[in-house]
Amino acid sequence: MASEAESVRAYMVRKGLRAADDYSDITPPEVRFYAQYKPSDDARDERERLAREASERMWEQAREAQERMYRMKEHMRKAREWGRENGFFVGTRGRIPARVWSAYQESIGEQL
Repeated sequence: MASEAESVRAYMVRKGLRAADDYSDITPPEVRFYAQYKPSDDARDERERLAREASERMWEQAREAQERMYRMKEHMRKAREWGRENGFFVGTRGRIPARVWSAYQESIGEQL
């Protein structure tokens, strides 16, 4: 019973319904309030935690995608330069010809 009383007291303090330094006995209305509202508060806290974790995963995926895009953009720039230096016709914009792209990948020894 003592640990349950401490749980009720801590919950009431967290909700602002009891002072932190008030160690008087727990009253029946406080126990009813705890029993009625604590489960829904716990469920809301869990939903918020899951939403926060999902948001953090989403931002991490977005950051990773952006990093991949920057790496690919740099490889495309290098492939254009490499193609021109090695006698291929490569435009300044648009799609890089497949033969240039595959030759570039072969020259760097990496499959992109």
